[in-house]
Amino acid sequence: MNSVRTEGSLLTSLNELRAIEQQRLAEEHAAVEAALKAKRDAREAAERHAREAEAARVAAERDARVAAEQARAEAERQARLHIEATEAAERARQLMALEQRRFDEELELRREVARRQRPRWMIALTGIAVTAALGLAGFAIERQHESNVARQEQARADNARIAAEDEMRRIQAELDQMDRQVHELEANVNAAIERVRLAQTEATRKAEEDNLRQLQRHEADLREQRRQREEERKRKEREAGFHLSDDCKNNAVCK
Repeated sequence: MNSVRTEGSLLTSLNELRAIEQQRLAEEHAAVEAALKAKRDAREAAERHAREAEAARVAAERDARVAAEQARAEAERQARLHIEATEAAERARQLMALEQRRFDEELELRREVARRQRPRWMIALTGIAVTAALGLAGFAIERQHESNVARQEQARADNARIAAEDEMRRIQAELDQMDRQVHELEANVNAAIERVRLAQTEATRKAEEDNLRQLQRHEADLREQRRQREEERKRKEREAGFHLSDDCKNNAVCK
């Protein structure tokens, strides 16, 4: 009877040990699965953020190329306008010189005819009239030249102002885009902080902390880029001698 009881106790103990071993194996398996999942999630997050950073870099390079091309086109246009204005002024000068030479020749011919046909007092009166006419003609030509130069200068100033306003609007649009990206990163950082706080295993917490540091670095880099662009915008405002309105600063399609 005691032998039967002893065998029953041994079987019970073996069953308990077997259950404990199975539970331990299940817990180890669950821990391994959780660690693998955390590692996989961290890798996917890192790859996603790398793709986002690469996309941001490509966009920034594209914007920089567009800005450089616009600046080069504007410089070429200004140079072309300057050359055209110089050539127009030279043609006007040559035309005025030709007209003046013709006028002088015709005047000399008339004087010669007057000296031969009119009395001295009429010759003197004619000389006075011719001198007055020359003075008025010269004054009119000078005023016309000044008016042409003034119009050209005004056109160049208007073109420069329009180009500066376009550049300011483009920079403001970039700042607005950076603001949106900063806000998105702030939300991602806050979510990452929460995931670190809720991490249940050391591996998960480490992965989330690495992800959090990457987000924080990205946010810091983006804020620094925005600060530099803001300083550039203010510098261009000072150079151009005008200021965008508050409404325009907050509107990427300011008109």
